Amino acid sequence: MGVYHTIHTLELQRKIPLGEVSRWRGRLYELSERYGTGVYSKSKDEQEFYMYAQKGVTINLRAAVNCGFIKLTINLNSVLYAEPQRVVLFCPDKNYLGIFDRNLREILRDAGLGGAEEFEFSRVDFSANAKVDDPLAYIALARKSGVPNGYQETYPRFDNKKRNKPIKYAYSFDLTHNREDYAVTLYSKADQLKDDRNAELRDIQDAQGLLRFEAKYGAPMLKTYIGMHDLHYSKEKLYDLLSASPSVLRRAMCSCFPEGTYYSLPAARKRLDRAAQSKQRERLLKWIEETSRMNSACKARRKLCEGLSFSQRAALMQFQRESAINPVTIGRDWKRQSLPSLQEVFKFET
Repeated sequence: MGVYHTIHTLELQRKIPLGEVSRWRGRLYELSERYGTGVYSKSKDEQEFYMYAQKGVTINLRAAVNCGFIKLTINLNSVLYAEPQRVVLFCPDKNYLGIFDRNLREILRDAGLGGAEEFEFSRVDFSANAKVDDPLAYIALARKSGVPNGYQETYPRFDNKKRNKPIKYAYSFDLTHNREDYAVTLYSKADQLKDDRNAELRDIQDAQGLLRFEAKYGAPMLKTYIGMHDLHYSKEKLYDLLSASPSVLRRAMCSCFPEGTYYSLPAARKRLDRAAQSKQRERLLKWIEETSRMNSACKARRKLCEGLSFSQRAALMQFQRESAINPVTIGRDWKRQSLPSLQEVFKFET
């Protein structure tokens, strides 16, 4: 199975006058009744409509303080095929993009929501699938990488905000940036689908061995890092976003997970023994051993770097990358000596 870097989901949003929210609500309720689909009321001011969910689009209507919003959550591949696509990702191809664009506009015409250009990109989920022998092993290794500076571990698939006790999914590792509208997630697709009541057995079977990585950009990130200052939808802009997927995903991966092959602790020590004696070799070995002890590469690096200057820290990071040895090690009971890095699994160029 080949790996391509693409977009799984995007959100398009348009602002409407507050006085028109009631009219739009009535229109969407009529459509929902016509198609025989349910409506989920998140609150008295926000509803979600599912008449086009089987074709890949859900509609959210929300009344804010001074205006209203209509938001479309769009699964690209489901819109392309006009039926649910829970496993395979959208192929970043101009011909497929043309079909997607036509199908999306047809849904908007049927719903009477106006032209696609009236909506703006509000979120884009850049995504990639990779086939591995044991996705849960990579989730465990990712969690052992720790939480980088500026991030917090989050659990987006649990919607009860009143619950204080965090839930640690064995099949996913989710990080959200503390300041920017940005999140990353790594998860086992088959295990995630087992928690999806709409997933079919065929979907779960097709997803066996699939590891999914996503980088979720909100509108400010699209402006800052993609340079898309006019966020109004167009097919050409969506193609630009698809073309940016490899660099966006690589940046996200390398900012959260160390590069280098995963080794068992004895194997990592043996490989470092072959390197020439140096301060950097000693520091990397200490980083690896502290990571094994603390169960977090981020915590171990912060502790190690406390007494180092900026140039010494930079030299250590460069030595670690050049050594191709990941500071995160494989557990003793895994009965294997090495595993390819996440960067190698997802075919990110080094």
